Amino acid sequence: MVAGAVAGTVAMMFAAGCSFSVGGEKVVKKAEVAKQASAGLGKEVGREPEDVTCEDDLKAKVGESVRCTLTDGGKKLGMTVTVKSVDGKDVKMDYKVDGAADTGASADPQPSDSAQPTDTTTSGTGGEQSVDKAEVARQGKAALAAQVGKEPDSFSCPENLPARVGATIRCQLADGGQQYGVTVTAKSVVGGQVNMDFKVDQTPAG
Repeated sequence: MVAGAVAGTVAMMFAAGCSFSVGGEKVVKKAEVAKQASAGLGKEVGREPEDVTCEDDLKAKVGESVRCTLTDGGKKLGMTVTVKSVDGKDVKMDYKVDGAADTGASADPQPSDSAQPTDTTTSGTGGEQSVDKAEVARQGKAALAAQVGKEPDSFSCPENLPARVGATIRCQLADGGQQYGVTVTAKSVVGGQVNMDFKVDQTPAG
């Protein structure tokens, strides 16, 4: 049972806060880029090309680009897809076929398979980005396990954590029949990454 550890070791360890990076860079999968490019080109010329393939996933960051190839009528043409804007999960992309004009469309970025943890920022009220409450809880539980060698019975948060420096929410962990409050604070926000501190209350909830 880790109740004693939670009451002692964990509370002391987390009193000063435990910082770690949450997020990982968001990307639009290359298959989704190709799909959106095909649809965007279809709107421009009245029909979609026979095939569109892209070399890599596209980072959900303004100015990032990836090369694709479209096939139509037996001909292959190169195309550059560039991120024009990122608003939460909405990514506006421009498509420029070699020797042609730009077009554009939007897509929801899908988290990279290699990015750990994945896709922690989401659109909140008024367009404000936030870390989903389930993801905050997952990361808090994992951080706690790393500190004491065993995950608590449960770790839950009632709301999302705004992706804004200084933003805080209150969460709860439970273990061995005891419940402790946890204050989660966004310490820094860089791109799609939110660095969070977890501070466990010194005494269990009444």
